[in-house]
Amino acid sequence: MTPILRLDEQHLKAVIALHHQVIANMPAGTVATETDEFFQLHLAVCGQIFGAFAGDDLIAYSVLGLPRADDPNFGADHGLSETDLRHVAHIDGVAVRKDHRGSKWQQRMVLHRLDAALDAGRTIALSTAAPGNIASVVNLLAAGMQICGVKDKFGGVRYLVRRDMGGRNAPQPKSPENIQHWCPVTDHAASRSLIGDGFVGVTYRQVGGNATPEIGWGR
Repeated sequence: MTPILRLDEQHLKAVIALHHQVIANMPAGTVATETDEFFQLHLAVCGQIFGAFAGDDLIAYSVLGLPRADDPNFGADHGLSETDLRHVAHIDGVAVRKDHRGSKWQQRMVLHRLDAALDAGRTIALSTAAPGNIASVVNLLAAGMQICGVKDKFGGVRYLVRRDMGGRNAPQPKSPENIQHWCPVTDHAASRSLIGDGFVGVTYRQVGGNATPEIGWGR
């Protein structure tokens, strides 16, 4: 299996190039456009970037944010206390080269970053995903993260996604025994309504070969 490696500044140009390559092929508003400075800071100052290679070519990368006290923190969208904000890790952007999709790279990258967050002493993993970015939503849910909010952010609608890890030996999050509602991943209006009624998105299902996956909601 191709290993996932931590990248450094020698890989910066390759990360930026893959980022723009992926954005060019995605629907507008489904992926945040990051600056070169964002990647440079996350390589060396406020996070880690991981990658996978085919030979010398970068085929996938993912960003783990480890926000400092004065950095923007996804926890603000969740109403976290100052104490909890110090434990936050951002499961940030991911990109997979088009010819290597379908190999579960996104899910592998999420799980790898959750482990890296724990290694860094962060136990609250937060992420965002556009409802139209179906692969990201599904892979976050598959990694045990849960949808607990909807917010206008990064130039579009975003799901707010969370996983409380506790520690290396903490039990895996469990879905409610009875999923009470299902809605298409792309239906952020229905999702917002369900969240307002106290439901959390905890799983997904594929109904039919070409249908949009559905989020399962419980409480």
